[in-house]
Amino acid sequence: MPTLSKHPLCWSALTVAALLAITPTFAQDAQAPQRNNFGPRLPKAQGQGQVQGQVQPGSPAQQQQGPAPQVIATHGDWKIQCENQPKPDAQGQTEKQCAMVQMARSEKNAKVGLTTVFVRAKQNGKDVTMMRILAPIGVYLPTGVALEIDGGAVGRIPFMRCLPQICMAFGEAGTQTLDKFRKGTAANFIIYEAPGIGMPIKISLNGFADAFKALGSL
Repeated sequence: MPTLSKHPLCWSALTVAALLAITPTFAQDAQAPQRNNFGPRLPKAQGQGQVQGQVQPGSPAQQQQGPAPQVIATHGDWKIQCENQPKPDAQGQTEKQCAMVQMARSEKNAKVGLTTVFVRAKQNGKDVTMMRILAPIGVYLPTGVALEIDGGAVGRIPFMRCLPQICMAFGEAGTQTLDKFRKGTAANFIIYEAPGIGMPIKISLNGFADAFKALGSL
């Protein structure tokens, strides 16, 4: 199964504060310090542990959380959320940053949730679409997140960073992948507790095409 391409600048399109703001359910599920959403904390030998660069509780990076993004439109099962962020090297000026979002929970374990975020941006004069998956802490990091659309394997999205409440996988969604999302009915994002032990979480693709088109006009 191929790995979806990564992009070094993809964090600039939506802040960590915004990502946390759109996933309040993860904060509720991850408060117990000795447990995670899969049950007892996995031993580090099985891939559990911190990712380099992880933000610690109480650190300045965690405290710099602004207002929650506002939902400006809903297309089927997808919401478009926007926030104003300071422009780089432009003191006092802000710019609107938007993303299309859907949250879902596992049918097998309602405590396990996942949020899918799509961001459209221009980088080096090229239109790119970044896909981010926000998963609960305790996932098996080396496997990444497997993606299927209508039963067909699409690829894997690698985990790149963990925060105290969530782990994030992201990559660039290419033209063929986006076409499958537009034409598909449902996507399965499979996160893993351990090697070979996966938990599929179904994401509806109802309204995806309309939401993606609307996102591109913002």
